[in-house]
Amino acid sequence: MDSTDDANRQLRANKEDFCRNSHCLGKEWHDWGCCSTPELEGPSLLSSVTEELLRMSNIEEPMHVQVPQNRYAPPTTDEAVTKARAESVPKKTRDDTAYCVKLWHDWASNRKILTDVVVPSLMGLDKKEMQYWLCRFVLEVRTKKGTEYAPNTLYHLICGIMRYVRQQCEKPEIDFFKDPEFAQFRSSLDAEMKRLQATGLGSTRKQAEPLSMQEEELLWEKKLLGDHCPAALLNTMVFMNGLYFALRSGGEHRQLRHIPCQIEVFDNPQGRSCLRYTEDISKNHPGGLKGRKHKQKVVVHHSNIENPTRCFVRLFQKYNTLCPPERPSNALYLTPLAKPKNDDCWFSKVPLGHNSLKDIVKNMCLKAGIPGYKTNHSLRATTATRLYSNGVDEQLVMERTGHRSIEGIRSYKRTSSEQQENISDLLNGKKPCMDLVPASNKQPFVPMPALPLSLTRSPTLPSSCSQVVTSNVSAPQHSSSKNDHAGAFHLSSCSNISINFHYSNT
Repeated sequence: MDSTDDANRQLRANKEDFCRNSHCLGKEWHDWGCCSTPELEGPSLLSSVTEELLRMSNIEEPMHVQVPQNRYAPPTTDEAVTKARAESVPKKTRDDTAYCVKLWHDWASNRKILTDVVVPSLMGLDKKEMQYWLCRFVLEVRTKKGTEYAPNTLYHLICGIMRYVRQQCEKPEIDFFKDPEFAQFRSSLDAEMKRLQATGLGSTRKQAEPLSMQEEELLWEKKLLGDHCPAALLNTMVFMNGLYFALRSGGEHRQLRHIPCQIEVFDNPQGRSCLRYTEDISKNHPGGLKGRKHKQKVVVHHSNIENPTRCFVRLFQKYNTLCPPERPSNALYLTPLAKPKNDDCWFSKVPLGHNSLKDIVKNMCLKAGIPGYKTNHSLRATTATRLYSNGVDEQLVMERTGHRSIEGIRSYKRTSSEQQENISDLLNGKKPCMDLVPASNKQPFVPMPALPLSLTRSPTLPSSCSQVVTSNVSAPQHSSSKNDHAGAFHLSSCSNISINFHYSNT
């Protein structure tokens, strides 16, 4: 009997401690008086809760808390940690760095054969030795054909070597382009790039050319775009995803999935069907620690009401209905069937190959006879060029393309062939057939008052003069003609002038 009383007293004491130091756990604990922040240690708190639960449920056996065995991943090895750390750098950058370092090693091996001098490994070089060998590298490196590299390519090779020194050699403080210890190397590199530029190397930059409206219309006329066959529908999906969502040529198309899909269909408040593209990662938004606060690219494209046959929303929905039910979840683009067995399935379960996806725009333009350097990246350039040619604000263009800087979006603006032709006509003295001034740069016309401007009394302005732009304008000398009003001047020979009107109560 005494042991039972001692146990009851201990339980009441535990209750009082728990009430003072724990949150309310619900209605069952209301009568227990729980109301404050928990401060008990883990074992003590668990013991108090367990005893009360045992009393309330009349369970005499002790309770054992079981941790789910599949909650955590298996123990990680050192190799897995090293691999994860290496994958923080994009694969394309890793491959590029490896190419630059291999070129360095090949140059060092060739130099040893010619001079019998061993070039030390990059791992063991200090800054002075590194500058010495870098100066010789930029002057001696050549392509496999024995020709000289273009200036930008030479700079690119140095950047790859610097990445290797920083990451693999564990010298993150080294900067070939800012450290004073590399001043002589920078002079050597600058002189060599200027010499190569003077020879004509690197004068032309190969860029994907945008597609004009006439060229796009030709693709529709040639039946290379449309929904009449599986191949044309696949071409249309790649074309419209690249044009309307401003996707890049490679990774961003391959990253499109079926589940969970980055593209969703919805209706806006006005009832118009739309497609919403939500970007995962891209070149401008790679994620990670540095990308935590970057705004995610989200693009909404509305249905084509004027031409439903070319409506992106309708074609996207049709494409999904013609894919097999058991399609892979990690790929949006599937291989089209040459001869579909029925009208319900036009595509196989096999994802479209990387090379086939990469050459879709190129092959379409070749079949249509469209000249120029056209690639999948031309679609992104077409997006920026069309919006730029129609005077769309740069901020809105950046929202569509996902660029984070004005300089980045301006590099995608391409002057169309029509604009180049009209500029030539303008310089030749011929009136151009199109407006060369973007709509965003045009100033609204403000009609001038009909009455002469008095210097002592303000004129009565028409109601249409709702906006006055400040500008420093000097009035011409007053005319001595008898027909002129006193204190008035003529503006008949002036154009594009904004005037300050100063009102007086006199």
